[in-house]
Amino acid sequence: MVVGISGYVGNRLTGIGRVLVNVVRELSAQNPGDVYYIFKNDDYDGFSQLEGAQNVRLVNTGVSKESGMKNLLWHQYGFQRLLKKYSCDIAYIPNFSLLLWKVVPTAVTIHDLIEFNVPGKFGKMRMFYRKYICDPLMARRSDVILTVSESSKRDIIKYLKAPESKITVTPNASDDSVFRKYPADECARAAARYGLGAKDFFLFVGTIDYPGKNIKAVVETYVSFRKDGLFADKKLAIIGKKGYNAEVIMSLVESSGFKDDIVFLGYVPDEDLGRLCGAALLMLYLSHYEGFGLPVLEAMSCGTPAVCSDTSSFPEIAGDLDMCVPPEDIEAIKRKVLEFADPARYEELSNAMYERSRQFSWSASAGIYHSVFESLI
Repeated sequence: MVVGISGYVGNRLTGIGRVLVNVVRELSAQNPGDVYYIFKNDDYDGFSQLEGAQNVRLVNTGVSKESGMKNLLWHQYGFQRLLKKYSCDIAYIPNFSLLLWKVVPTAVTIHDLIEFNVPGKFGKMRMFYRKYICDPLMARRSDVILTVSESSKRDIIKYLKAPESKITVTPNASDDSVFRKYPADECARAAARYGLGAKDFFLFVGTIDYPGKNIKAVVETYVSFRKDGLFADKKLAIIGKKGYNAEVIMSLVESSGFKDDIVFLGYVPDEDLGRLCGAALLMLYLSHYEGFGLPVLEAMSCGTPAVCSDTSSFPEIAGDLDMCVPPEDIEAIKRKVLEFADPARYEELSNAMYERSRQFSWSASAGIYHSVFESLI
């Protein structure tokens, strides 16, 4: 079959783009007789990993990530026209996009419904658009809905009234080309490039926003430890771009009394990202809500223990591991950090986290994707 894919996923290789790359890479390898066209915005180069796949074709669209309105219009007209031009049997939309009509059977991925779960996550207009226009139309107009966790599936049924039979769960996994166990010396060298020492810092990876990712609790936990006289030799490293209400976090850090030990690294390229995850003492990821919570699994894949929220999809990642805490309970977070940072059990915990991460596979998820796609033919 010929699959036309909306490749409008940003201008940096982050969450949704990384998921799409790994899914398509597995799909193309498992199904060499299929063809996958990715119609991409011109200012995105995160698909370079797919260029060696003979049955993956990248097509520039002339649309920029910086123009929200052009993206909206392109999905209604340009995308549909390209699907016909390249004789696509089905369409796949992996990101939130307005879907007014379709020219071929269409599968969509709804990763999460954070706008229904975290008040103030976005500005008022964006919240209104996603809750009352984009999300309901995607659910209604699409032929099938893919989502990344049982938690998100429940939300889609609850908030968008989609029938359960229309929804298929396709769990994410970590990208083993980036997130894996590295030799200790490689991790140490990567950390040193950013002014950090191996196992001498806590790590957060994600958009710096407020309140959504709840990075405020991460900062407050670190500051509370320092005020208690603990972890004076440890820093807090934050990887990610600024998002909605980022100034709240910046102001909190500025007034914390420990701003010199809270370092913002911005966007980190893949050649360093996995090694920095491996160099961290712990990943602290206390988001209020996630469709999947990929940074937690990525840290675990590097052998780094993670402390995460007990909300939404996190318990699905954790399985039997006792790593989830209430995201607003600073004292509970501190107790878990102290438990995980204990040298007497650190190696055992690291191995357990790594073994749990191996239970998530892009190969298995791609098999589910393909079965869903075939059902549309």
